[in-house]
Amino acid sequence: MNQDSTKYAIEVKNATVRFNMASEKVDNLKEYMVRLATHRLMFQEFLALKNINLQIRPGEAWGLVGANGAGKSTLLKLICGILTPYKGSVSINGSIAPLIELGAGFDVDLTGGENIFLNGALLGHSKEFMQRHYDEILEFSELRNFIDVPVKNYSSGMKARLGFAIATVVKPSILIVDEVLAVGDAAFQKKCTDRMDAMLSRGTTLLFVSHSVPQVRNLCTHALWLDHGTPRMLGEVNEVCDAYEEFLRVPVSARTAPAAPKHTDDGRYDYLVVGSGISGATFAYEAARRGKKVLVLERRDHVGGNCATREEQGIQVHRYGPHIFHTDDRPVWELVNSLTPFNSFVNCPVANFRGQLYNLPFNMNTFARMWGVTSPQQARDIIAAQQGECSGEPRNLEQQAIRLVGRDIYETLIKGYTEKQWGRPCTQLPPDIIRRLPVRYTYNNNYYNNRWQGVPEAGYTALTEKMLQYCEVRLNTDYLADKARWDALADRVVYTGALDAYFGSRLGSLEYRSLRFEEETLPQTDYQGVAVMNFTDAETPYTRVIEHRHFQETCQSPVTVVTREYPQAWRPGLEPYYALGDAKNTALCAEYAKLAAAEPKTLFLGRLARYTYLDMDKAVREAMDLAARELK
Repeated sequence: MNQDSTKYAIEVKNATVRFNMASEKVDNLKEYMVRLATHRLMFQEFLALKNINLQIRPGEAWGLVGANGAGKSTLLKLICGILTPYKGSVSINGSIAPLIELGAGFDVDLTGGENIFLNGALLGHSKEFMQRHYDEILEFSELRNFIDVPVKNYSSGMKARLGFAIATVVKPSILIVDEVLAVGDAAFQKKCTDRMDAMLSRGTTLLFVSHSVPQVRNLCTHALWLDHGTPRMLGEVNEVCDAYEEFLRVPVSARTAPAAPKHTDDGRYDYLVVGSGISGATFAYEAARRGKKVLVLERRDHVGGNCATREEQGIQVHRYGPHIFHTDDRPVWELVNSLTPFNSFVNCPVANFRGQLYNLPFNMNTFARMWGVTSPQQARDIIAAQQGECSGEPRNLEQQAIRLVGRDIYETLIKGYTEKQWGRPCTQLPPDIIRRLPVRYTYNNNYYNNRWQGVPEAGYTALTEKMLQYCEVRLNTDYLADKARWDALADRVVYTGALDAYFGSRLGSLEYRSLRFEEETLPQTDYQGVAVMNFTDAETPYTRVIEHRHFQETCQSPVTVVTREYPQAWRPGLEPYYALGDAKNTALCAEYAKLAAAEPKTLFLGRLARYTYLDMDKAVREAMDLAARELK
């Protein structure tokens, strides 16, 4: 177990716990040693926890629910350091007070008072510390009249009182509680709850296990449902508890283990999801984890859509351009992190204009390089003087950019890049393509202002594979080539492909821009020193160079993989990347939207189906909201 100073109080990454179960009885030590030495000691492998990912921030209260044997107590012991993971890791930031088995360290032949000091020592407290808190422990446990009685004469409730009083005498940063409130009378349970409430109000992080769902709802804000050692659902406490209680109402004989459903072509599905990109995968995950049967069709030979990654000699390569997840939406961030751990990558791209390098976004480092200024006011004065060049309402992108940042920045860092990207002069592009440009008068190269950002440590393909783990997925399958057949298999269709293609482009084709990628593996450990470098001059044919190893916090690969990104005109057969949001295409999109609204069983989701640009977090949020409306 690693101690670190991360932003999480508790972080569990891909943790698996394995136990060896003896497959035959061995009666004595001699026979055991003989069998061990001759490699005849046989065990069966049992995975008590499988690929657990959990990130808990300081001050949060999490409940663990699940049937007996689900792995709840095992997870607590893993976090406390009692167990070590077979695979994965556990990181703790702060002191832990573990209330896993109250009184487990008691010597039953000693008195209650003697056990206070013994148990305190086992928890790491000095004798002097326990003496200072001795009366407090007696007061809370209400055992003053029995403190000189041997513990072997205590009832289970008395042991629980004493154990809880000892364990909570300190004010830990992390409190771990396993079924403590299942013993003792109602008054004691309320007393324990009140103490935990007080600790939570002072910022203590809580991890709480109980078979009492009402107690979990009352104490916790988030919950994780474990089933046979596998996460079945994670999120807001009431949502998880509702799903768990609904599961409990199903007869045991009818319950299904958390495994991917398999169906034949003549079977029925609740949902057919067309496309396995971030939008489709999120909806499929939300539906499947609520027990719906989901079939996902993907025309490519891999899942993940345009954010798909693949591993190349220890480097996660972004197959279709760089994707950095950034958001201010806590539930969205918690959802993706519950499926696979994200690193803390911060996007600090660099612009290359004819060999001169500038920091992005536009900030004091940029201005110092461009004008030699040293103060924010100097930069403001220059930009303000140049902004006045364009008066009135901007009629095109060029005027909009100058109004926002002035001509120098526009000519050096915007014009060439934008014209390459869109394939037309900035004077012919609508102004709302750049409604705003980030300008900072500080020395801050972080491209995003969002609270959370990062990249999945195992890549985006791993993220989408986790989202689709309970769905049936068919690759290399073109939904539109046999639409009627596929539609007949499901009650509802969630379509994430191109909007006009769904209707056979009967009203005309919507226009897009496409991209072409040239990838190169180089026998060196660094090529450009940054993940993304934009080439903002008009002469360089590509818009940016991506060096993928820099998306990873640590990369030991002896090579580096770089990708050059070339914009190109779109035509049928090419991948549509960016919607052309001009007046003509916007009007045509509106007509297709009317047709989509009239579809009786199809839901349209994602950037292509809505003919718009979506950041990944917005795509996830849109899919979560659609699922919430559909599945309530």
